[in-house]
Amino acid sequence: MIEEIIKEELVEIYFQPIVSIRTKKIYAFEALTRCTYKDKVIHPTELFQMAIDANLSLELDVLTRNKSIEKFKKYYLQNNDLILFLNFESSLINNFDKNMRNYCFVETIDDVVIPYKNFVMEIKEDEISNTEALKDFCAYYKELGFIIALDDFGTGNSTFDRINIIKPDLIKIDKSLFVDIEDNQINKEIVKAIAKMSDNLGIQVLAEGVEDEDAICISMKSNINLFQGYYFCKPASELSVLEIEKILFKIVEIGNLFKIRTLNSIAQKRELINHYIGVSDKIIEQFKEINQTEKIMFNELNKYGDLEAIYLIDAKTSKQINDTIIENSNDRFKPSKAGEEHYLKNYYYITLESKQGIYITNKYISYASGNICKTFARKFELEDNSYIICLDIIIKRN
Repeated sequence: MIEEIIKEELVEIYFQPIVSIRTKKIYAFEALTRCTYKDKVIHPTELFQMAIDANLSLELDVLTRNKSIEKFKKYYLQNNDLILFLNFESSLINNFDKNMRNYCFVETIDDVVIPYKNFVMEIKEDEISNTEALKDFCAYYKELGFIIALDDFGTGNSTFDRINIIKPDLIKIDKSLFVDIEDNQINKEIVKAIAKMSDNLGIQVLAEGVEDEDAICISMKSNINLFQGYYFCKPASELSVLEIEKILFKIVEIGNLFKIRTLNSIAQKRELINHYIGVSDKIIEQFKEINQTEKIMFNELNKYGDLEAIYLIDAKTSKQINDTIIENSNDRFKPSKAGEEHYLKNYYYITLESKQGIYITNKYISYASGNICKTFARKFELEDNSYIICLDIIIKRN
């Protein structure tokens, strides 16, 4: 069957758009292989496995890639900034050597007269066992001008050390991390960490397989700009003018939604800060002497259901004045004690340096309880000394 499919070229190339929210444009296409044989749809995984079993991986790979490049030409002629993402069979990279470097596709690109910089070579590094071949493959094609992308990152057996080997220009975060990401704090933090690391290394990030507004807005909050997924468009044999207009409308629509969500988030944060300014006012105004503060904080904590803990810091030394007054604790987590220093915590410095002497942290897992919290910190004066009162606010209970 696979021999006939290759001989008769019974494969069709579909393109799925990759969009840039920042530029409000279609940034690229990913080329995807589809096959129907005698009225039966053959899944791409099954198709390429048949080729491996028949020792025809190279032939199928050459066929699909060349057809992808040839199909891309008409879109490139309409927009010279467009980029094409090409997948590479892992076994071909494992067996990469100088005698088979081009796999015919470079000549095809030369024939259609498109610059190498308009092509991204996608690599699923967790499937590649020959590290040296992988390194040589990436170095060779990067030198020619191709863009190297690390595919399906953040899942399976993908490892961070391969980044140093591949030195990718772009990382595609695997779609599994975006499923129900609004309610999955772990995946949210993984996406944020990958995006921050990539940004620090000068690597572009693409969120793959996004299907809903939450996944896109959360990604945008982490400065991810490139997106691919059903939310914008499913893979298609041809993209009509109407279909492209729909995609561009969705890009603008999600951009506006992100703006609204960001402004709402800022308003909610401002409201939260104002609320805890009021709460801290009520506590601080009761302080007359520093050695009487512990009892006051204990009484005040019980008045607020969303407060987990209260403690005081000496602004000059960063040392905690008394033991943390806390609602609940357990054996796994230990609240900070009197005399402990807080100089390693960024909110200590930010509170000291801010004009208002007020700061509220991002969400974090509390070392005192395991709950997801934010800390509201406020500087105040008492008995000719400066102190910082810290209120730990429960966002989500463990």
